[in-house]
Amino acid sequence: MMIFYLVSFFLVASNVQDTPRYVFINKAPGIEWHAGQPESFTRAGFEEIRDTIAVPDNPALRVGVSFVFDFFRYDLNIVAQSLERYLALSKETGVPVLVNLDGMNWWEGRPDLWNWWDSNQPGYNPASRNNVEWCGWGAEHAVKIVWRNWGSQIRVLPMMNMASPAVIKAHQEALRKLLPLVATWWRDLPEDKKWLLGGVKLGHEASIGINAYYYPDGNALADKPASEDPTYGLDFKKGWHGGVQPIGYAAVATSGIKHSGELTRDDIALVVHNYLVMLTEEANAAGLPKELVYTHQGGTYAPWEKTLPFDPAFTPHATPGWSFYFADPAFVPGLDKLLQTKSNGKWAAVEWWWQGDDEAGWRDHFERTLNLQDCRFIAIYNWNCGFKFREHPAGIAALHNLISDWQ
Repeated sequence: MMIFYLVSFFLVASNVQDTPRYVFINKAPGIEWHAGQPESFTRAGFEEIRDTIAVPDNPALRVGVSFVFDFFRYDLNIVAQSLERYLALSKETGVPVLVNLDGMNWWEGRPDLWNWWDSNQPGYNPASRNNVEWCGWGAEHAVKIVWRNWGSQIRVLPMMNMASPAVIKAHQEALRKLLPLVATWWRDLPEDKKWLLGGVKLGHEASIGINAYYYPDGNALADKPASEDPTYGLDFKKGWHGGVQPIGYAAVATSGIKHSGELTRDDIALVVHNYLVMLTEEANAAGLPKELVYTHQGGTYAPWEKTLPFDPAFTPHATPGWSFYFADPAFVPGLDKLLQTKSNGKWAAVEWWWQGDDEAGWRDHFERTLNLQDCRFIAIYNWNCGFKFREHPAGIAALHNLISDWQ
């Protein structure tokens, strides 16, 4: 089967034409659309975005829809059905899509990988200490709780060990089911409709200790009410670990990078890079050429010199991508040169929010981002939660007029 996908890749890679640029608008999972409920994906959900913006027909810059499929959160067969429904609706409505496949942030559906501590719950296996992150050198430091703040702090399952053989195998098994669905759908599109696939994004802010951070002695808090949790969160002025208890020891040790000494941001960057290489290799093997595959590295925040470098996002198999919130990518020290030397200027703002005070401000921010080197797309987060782009008429007007004028 793998040989077939590799052959398919070489057959289609030579037919990849210059694709348009895009502005995608992300629909947050679990509000209208649910990866665990294929029937929740509706034509109306596509048309709402297209019609609200009154998208002009401009082959050079198109507006599309983005959605994150958390493939370890639900039954994989159901996720596959949801993905097929999503792709079918793109073809039916003529609205292009960005396919986001994420196995890192939500993995409730795989207690066989993470439950190392509770014998009364499904999946219990003490050996799973090696599949989660540690807060020190050794499995005795395995964590069983971490915190996330995507608007407000919540408790989440332990951060996965991104280098664990079991975790990697689980990723590969899931991706080898999902990625061929995308590749086959794209390959079967008429040549004049190939642009309906704007890209496949892998990684979803791949990082360690950012979207799953660990407070000192955090395991002791797991059996206490959340009201007793610390709330000071991350402060990147204190370094890549945000001023909380560093984690990442498990992945660094499993990778053979080191087994003692100081854990550094360069150690974490190498682990993240290897993880993204693994993901994007699977995409190419499934028949998706590099031009359609995007990484999504996390951990890049101001002050830029203290947090993770941008380098891990560059793999031989994909175009690099990062999140940008309230920031001009052109002002990131060294990023412009890095893009020139490592990706021929190609990149994407794969998660983006930089609102303006008025229509002119919005347009300026769209243009500043798209005009940094060869930015292939912006993915606005989100349409229906958080900052709620659909409730920003100035932004909608700016996007409409930008599409009208773009050459």
